[in-house]
Amino acid sequence: MSMLLLAKLLTSPLLIGAASLAGKRWGPNVAGVLGGLPLVAGPIVLVLWLSHGPVYVTQLALAAPVGVWANVAYMLIMAWASQRLAWWGALLLAWTSYVMVALLLHAVGVADNIWLGLAVLPGLWLAATRWLPRPEAPPQVVALPRSELLTRMLAAAGLVTLLTTVSPLLGPTLTGIFTGAPVAGTVIPAFTFARSGRNALLLVLRGFLTGLMGLTVFFLALGWGVPLLGFWGTLLAALAGVLVGLAASEIVRRTL
Repeated sequence: MSMLLLAKLLTSPLLIGAASLAGKRWGPNVAGVLGGLPLVAGPIVLVLWLSHGPVYVTQLALAAPVGVWANVAYMLIMAWASQRLAWWGALLLAWTSYVMVALLLHAVGVADNIWLGLAVLPGLWLAATRWLPRPEAPPQVVALPRSELLTRMLAAAGLVTLLTTVSPLLGPTLTGIFTGAPVAGTVIPAFTFARSGRNALLLVLRGFLTGLMGLTVFFLALGWGVPLLGFWGTLLAALAGVLVGLAASEIVRRTL
């Protein structure tokens, strides 16, 4: 139980705190990239592995890549809604779209479709380079107070705890779809938009979309890696996801 609590209440918030500090140092795009990588999903998978075993995690991993489509909708809706709505309105609309797309994917029975899961990779690329609006000016540079950093971490802990708590009620397929739920994608963009404005938000979201390529690869590799390699498959999948996400973000940065 102590390991479960550690994964729920410490790991993800610390990683989001690190992403926030990186964004302060290197800009909002970097914060988005780190937030989109499997930094939050990894600890959630660890929690579910300890709770339900490798078979459950394998089933979850098969459904998770398709669920990333809901993240694409979430990021794009937030980006376009931010043109007219305040941060909380854009966030609410984005979450509504995320849940609706995720439930639709589950209802039509395509959660385990490997081709739809693979197709999310070019989908993320198009979203980052073509569909996402571009900033109109350089983002504002603002301070990151310790109180805000702590609030971000506490919010992340709450969201991760909620997801891992309700997962037994959802089953592995629906949990897989929601495992990529935008925890970091809620905390970092909301604070960025509220404090630094829309231009900074758009850079954060572009970073998330490229980082999510790494998340997708993480789950694709996890689906076959766990049955073949056990827990080592999880570590290799995480490494592959991080490398792909970082490479994609650098290519997009040079392209735009």
